[in-house]
Formats: sequence, C-alpha cells, structure tokens
Amino acid sequence: MTFADLTYEQQIAQLTTAAQSILHHYDLADAQVELLSYANNAVFKITASPDAHYVLRMHRPGHKRMEWIFSEIMWLTNVREHSTLQVPRPIATPNGAWLVGAEVEGLESPLPCVLFQWIEGHFYAAADISLDQVYQAATFIAGLHEFSAAFKPPHGFNRPRLDWEGLFGEQSPYNPGEGARIFTADQKVVFAVVEARVQTVFNELDALPHSFGIIHADFLPKNFLFTPSGVAAIDFDDVSWGYYLYDLAPTLLLFKSETRNAELREAWLAGYASVRSLPPRHADYLEAFMAARHLASCRWQAGHLHNPRIREHAAEVIARRTEDLRRFLDTGTL
Repeated sequence: MTFADLTYEQQIAQLTTAAQSILHHYDLADAQVELLSYANNAVFKITASPDAHYVLRMHRPGHKRMEWIFSEIMWLTNVREHSTLQVPRPIATPNGAWLVGAEVEGLESPLPCVLFQWIEGHFYAAADISLDQVYQAATFIAGLHEFSAAFKPPHGFNRPRLDWEGLFGEQSPYNPGEGARIFTADQKVVFAVVEARVQTVFNELDALPHSFGIIHADFLPKNFLFTPSGVAAIDFDDVSWGYYLYDLAPTLLLFKSETRNAELREAWLAGYASVRSLPPRHADYLEAFMAARHLASCRWQAGHLHNPRIREHAAEVIARRTEDLRRFLDTGTL
C-alpha cells in the first residue's frame, strides 16, 4: 500500500511521526508536535517550552525543487536583514543545515523539512477584519513590493515565475498532471478562454515598468496576522517572480463574498496606494488577476488528489469556480 492509498487520518499519523523523528536535528527531541494544516504541505507547531514555539513545514514529495526551497530561505533572510517587515525567521540546525529530510513510510524519498520561528499574533477572517486592519495589511504587501523592486537576487537564487506560462503552462507549479482527468470537457473550454483573456492583460503589463518582481503569491487573511508591532506575513512557500497585482487578487477575491465588499476593496486599494502608487489602469486589471487566481486554484485542486480531504470535494469546488469564471467571461467580473 502506498502513502496515497492511506486514509487522511493514516497519512496524518505517519507525517506526525516523521515530524517528531527529525526534531533531534534541532535539539528539540522532547518538543510537542501539533498539526496546523495538511493541504499542500504538512505544517506543524513545535512547542519546546511555554515560551519557545516553532513552525515545521514538511514539503510534499516532488513538488518543490531544492533550489526553490533554499531560495525562499534566502528571500526571507534578506527581507529580515534589510527591512523592518515582519516575516518568518528560518532556523538552521546546530550543524548549519537549512533542510532536514523526514522518512515517511510508504514514500520512496525523504520529505524536505524547514523550521521557522513562531510569530505570535492574531488572524482575522474576512467577515471579522476591520477596515483599518485591511488598510494596514495592504500597506504591508505594498512595502514588500517596494522592497522587491530594489531586490538584487543573490547567486543561486531561483524561484518560479508566475507569468502566463508559470500559471498555466506545462512547467507551471500549478500543472495538475494526471489530476487534469477530473476536468470535464466543458470546463477545459472555459479554462482555455480565461487563459487567453488573462494573457492579453499580462501582455499589456509586460510593456509597463515596475509591474513585475518577487511576490508573496498567497497573500490571504490566513497568511497575514496582527502583532503588537504591526502586520506580519507567514507562509512564503509560494514566493515567486510575478506581477505585483497578483498579490492583491487573492484577498480581493475573498472579499467578493462579503456584504462589505465595496468598503473592504476600497480600504485594500487605499492602503496599498498609500505606500506604492497604483496607476488607475492597473486597478482595471484586477478582475483578470482574480480570474487567474481562480483558475490556478482549480488546477491546484486537481493537482492535490493524493490528499483524501481535497479529493473528496475537488470536483464540487472546481465546478463552482468554473461557474464564477464563466461569469467573468460574460460580464468582465467574478
């Protein structure tokens, strides 16, 4: 029986055992392990004492190249050393290793793991976040983009490109591979038309300066939190070369389902513009970026059918998002 054949609970049990088994590399053998999430990767909270907490990310097999993971660490280290932005601090082993391999029963290769310092703070769902907090979070991502615009990649830095090819092409991190079998013929037609519409916008942006750089690529309320010293961002697993507008899209898309959508959107864009100029024409592109995000999400779902919880609901989620994308093609808005 392979790992993919196990139930969700069985997979969690094996991943948790594997996480516990590698903590001795960090001199944390006696720490407590608590699962935080298991979707793309397995993420654990590691508690060494009441005042010492960490986050352990266990990458799923074959998904991230080793140089990509090392480059995420380079990026976070650079941001921490050369800005006041709050981002996770990667932690090496006492021997200086940034990655540790975890052996998991049923998998041929060890899973690469990275340890981060825990950031204490409070998360807010879209329904509960205040307009002032939305404004603050937008100033954070604008500040990150300002840092990105001046960033000089160190030797060996290599992260994916989320241009058209990076989102929808064969080499895309979102390429679902065999998982594409879940798409219906009608869905594939809708996706192809959306891809073409998005490509037109990307081509227009390519002709404009200062529109492309290192982005977070998953900047959602679940990935930014509020600390006593301001906004912090976590989970830079998707950090990529991409259009800055892409970082505005996930949260704006989430706001779509809120009755306060207009006010939330206004606070989001005003907060961003208070730090980094957002030309009027750029705001017109945002619906296309939200559509790109929605389509990338469909591809992500299809690419994660190895996870029993995702596999259970993937067809339903993809069908719902396809209807949203069909509305975008008909009206220009999701």
